[in-house]
Amino acid sequence: ACQACDWSTWKIVASRQFEIDEIETLLREGHVGPLLGFRNKMGRLFNAEIKLNEERQPVFDFGQPRDDESAEPVDFSDQEALGRCPKCQASVFEHGMSYVCEKSVGAEKSCDFRSGKIILQQPIERDQMSRLLSEGKTELLRGFISNKTKRKFSAFLVRKPDGGVGFEFEPRAPKKPAKASKAAGKKDTA
Repeated sequence: ACQACDWSTWKIVASRQFEIDEIETLLREGHVGPLLGFRNKMGRLFNAEIKLNEERQPVFDFGQPRDDESAEPVDFSDQEALGRCPKCQASVFEHGMSYVCEKSVGAEKSCDFRSGKIILQQPIERDQMSRLLSEGKTELLRGFISNKTKRKFSAFLVRKPDGGVGFEFEPRAPKKPAKASKAAGKKDTA
């Protein structure tokens, strides 16, 4: 709580406690994140960026454009491009919780390329997204967590033929054939 005015916020939001440095960043920069470990009402984990709205209250930002901001042009002039968009060859930049084609945001959208900064609880670093855009494949990323089984798995992110992003799993060693059981090895002599 602020001692000079009546502003305050909750320490715990969506079953996740804020750290002091996260609140300091939120107040200083107007946003913080993406943050991991929030839980929805059904108990499922989700990740989000927290922004201060017009009333200076913290709100979730999932990186999706709202209807009222679709006409706002987005200024990427202070950012370095990560690479070329696999769909239209324009530049790709960081924007909220996503990496987006510069032509997929703002009033005149002519592309739909967007990839999350966090995919299945695995943060996707700038250098990995840059590698994906330039070479078509990231290094092996080891922290993905399946939504169905909740198990960790490793995979490469790859550029699909349609320009989207998909998974490529590391090659597995072939399984050894099962030894024949003694019962199967006996011949019927009757």
